[in-house]
Amino acid sequence: MSAEKPLNGFNVLVTRANSQAAEFSKKIQAAGGCPIEVPLIATRKTETDFNALPVLKQLTSKDWIVFTSANGVQYFSEHVKDLSLELEDLKNVNVACVGIKTKKAAEKIGWKVSLCPEEFRAESLAEELIDHVRQDSKIVIARGNLARTYLREVLTEKKIFFFDFVVYETIQLLENEKEVLHLLENKTIDFITLTSSSTASAFMQIVKRNGLENRIQDIVFVCIGPITRDKLLSYKIKCTCIMPEKYTIDGMLEKMCTYAEKREE
Repeated sequence: MSAEKPLNGFNVLVTRANSQAAEFSKKIQAAGGCPIEVPLIATRKTETDFNALPVLKQLTSKDWIVFTSANGVQYFSEHVKDLSLELEDLKNVNVACVGIKTKKAAEKIGWKVSLCPEEFRAESLAEELIDHVRQDSKIVIARGNLARTYLREVLTEKKIFFFDFVVYETIQLLENEKEVLHLLENKTIDFITLTSSSTASAFMQIVKRNGLENRIQDIVFVCIGPITRDKLLSYKIKCTCIMPEKYTIDGMLEKMCTYAEKREE
């Protein structure tokens, strides 16, 4: 195995949604690995909540829009169009994002991001947001249906108004279960990458339904962050689980490469 291709000979299962898998797969290939894309989840836009219209129209420069994912940015934009508003009408509002990918997605469509904590967790966002908002600020949280409740709980406790705008939902792709079973039964996977708690749940539900706990004991799980890791481990399985210090796909790739190099020594 060369230093330039530390994942040479390793098969890596990429479980994230189709729209996000290609970038990760290219990075794995560049490191010498063989990515196997089997998306376990997908996202789709929710029905537009027209209760959001008066809230959005009243937002001013003291108010905030919070994006918890890049998907949230995309789907929020679509909902704004459904409400016959223009994104330009909201550009004087402060924007907070969880994670660099979310920030880049927001900036790509013209948002000026005021707040993006270094640590990509709801706890960090809540802590910094509370330091920036006014008691009379209004906050719109554009999120998926499975987003954690932590931020909303903190805002409720602080008696700060927020509008909970569920702009997309995550669904499991049950049609890909047979492909996962085939890969596990034939022992062709070295790493399983999990980039969200929802992918961890989807994968483990397949394992549990089919009684394949023994088939995953020799596979290394690579979790993007502690929330995903904790969801995986909540299924009480015996496995090797690694997690990067920086909660990104680049961090995951680096962690896999380091692990592969050590295993080959």
